[in-house]
Amino acid sequence: MVVLLPVSVEIPAVPRTVPPVQSNPAPGLPSSRTDWALFLDVDGTLVEITESPDLVRVVKTLPGTLRELEESLVGALALISGRSLAEVDRLFAPHQFVGAGVHGAEIRSGTSVLEVPEDPTRLDTVRKAFRNFADTHPGTLWEDKRFAVTLHYRRNSAAGPGALALAHRLESELGEEFQVLEGKMVAEVRFRSATKANAIATMLEDAPFHNRLPVYVGDDRTDEDAFGTVNQHGGISIVVGNPAETQATHTLASVTEVHRWIDALAQHLQTLE
Repeated sequence: MVVLLPVSVEIPAVPRTVPPVQSNPAPGLPSSRTDWALFLDVDGTLVEITESPDLVRVVKTLPGTLRELEESLVGALALISGRSLAEVDRLFAPHQFVGAGVHGAEIRSGTSVLEVPEDPTRLDTVRKAFRNFADTHPGTLWEDKRFAVTLHYRRNSAAGPGALALAHRLESELGEEFQVLEGKMVAEVRFRSATKANAIATMLEDAPFHNRLPVYVGDDRTDEDAFGTVNQHGGISIVVGNPAETQATHTLASVTEVHRWIDALAQHLQTLE
């Protein structure tokens, strides 16, 4: 077990004027090199967001391409997800990648998994409240991630304000060790110590990520702290889509564009080996 200390990100959001990343990285992608440490979000970045998490499908060729990238980067590729590592493994089977789950509550390096030293039972109040909300609001569902509890309302957008209000009320009742994370049609209550920024900062301290240029691709407000950390390390941050504000320095238009970029990147890096 290791204690993951909160990372303070002071970089302000920037307006939507960042340059797009070209699909072909050979001439256009900033500093396309074999010394990257590549961190990739999953939902909304590698896979399309669906009405419920269990409906997500991975493009058949994607796991193999990621494995090629991992080899070209000498292991310095990680999947950083709000899902648990077990769920990420299920999606990308039979391949198992280094990475972080539940927004950094779980970190896998090699064959070992580190977890934040928090007691998951402290979220039992949230579990009960989110379950009751889902039972009384058709089209919503709650998800237990052990170190975080999520309320999805993509199938019932009208329930969104109530879901968010409930999450913030629970946050205030539980205290400052907890935090509400607002994503795309989801509200999540988690331990404040578990963030994607902390996960990336921790992984950058050790091989194979140490002394490499960090590159992070994500699509949501849940990725903004990771963008900030990568920027602080002088890296490249790429947002998927067109948010009104972001700390990311570059953009890719869609999940499809991410796939094209990954394919081209894998081919390009092989020529540099």
